[in-house]
Amino acid sequence: MNVILRKNSTSFRILLNIAGFYHLLGGIFIIVSPQFFFKLGNLQPPNYIGLWQMLGVYAAILGIGYLLASSNAIRHWRIVLLGFINNLVVVTWFVLSVFRGSTNSFIFKMIFINHLIWLFPFFIILYNAYKQEFVVDNELIRMNHLSADELLQIFTTNKMHTVTELANQQPVMLVFLRHFGCTFCKETLLNIKKVQAQIEHMGTKIVFVNMLDEKSCMQELAKYNFKDVEYICDSESLLYKAFKLKRGSISQLFGLKVFARALYLSFVKGIFSSSPLGADIYQMPGIFLIYKGAIVKQYIYESAADNPPYLDLARCDIRLAS
Repeated sequence: MNVILRKNSTSFRILLNIAGFYHLLGGIFIIVSPQFFFKLGNLQPPNYIGLWQMLGVYAAILGIGYLLASSNAIRHWRIVLLGFINNLVVVTWFVLSVFRGSTNSFIFKMIFINHLIWLFPFFIILYNAYKQEFVVDNELIRMNHLSADELLQIFTTNKMHTVTELANQQPVMLVFLRHFGCTFCKETLLNIKKVQAQIEHMGTKIVFVNMLDEKSCMQELAKYNFKDVEYICDSESLLYKAFKLKRGSISQLFGLKVFARALYLSFVKGIFSSSPLGADIYQMPGIFLIYKGAIVKQYIYESAADNPPYLDLARCDIRLAS
């Protein structure tokens, strides 16, 4: 894996350096000589030449962004994504304009080609950034020598209890959250709050697992009136990996079902997404019912939009689990 990443990082660094200087110098040239390309194409310079120069400023800023991102293209993939979206929008606009029979001037073609040539290289970088996260995720799971049982004896809740201690006394419903800005994570907290009394009446204890620090987690849970609930802060996602909870794929996080339910929750239920607050936005959630060292039940999400049967998952037949 390291050899592949080093090879990619070198080629991507060269590519982004080329893209950076190309856009930076091209933008400066348009600012300094805004009429050059119009004269080259035997076209009348527009009256809005200042707007054309502003496009040069935009190109130069993009160039600076690419140069900054070149130090680590995979880590700074968001800058590459911005450039990719910009190029994709312009190319799409050109194609639609051709179908509408709009102008096909020299400047028009120049702008189209200028944006088209970067689409594929930027896509390759973005694809590698996407795949690398899964490679790293799988490696972390594979290289994690501590089992889930061992980690449950190490990690403590905000009340200084280990899950092992709690699960020896009563069933524990371990709820792995995504991030508190996630629409579906908010729905999960709202739904669990509605049935919290029923779950606790069954004799099951709810313990949340999240990726934030203790103070931030406490503040977020308080918004849903979870004041006395226990939670574990797993900023390194070690417990997530121990329970084989992977990062979600594009379809699991942004598929049609996910998009449709997000719209429904936003406009019907009033549950909107917000900032992830530093948590991994690609991490998938999960729910595990643990009792006396055994996983009695589990729910592995097929998509981020799943709505698990919380009461069924919390119900534990102690005779069978013993």
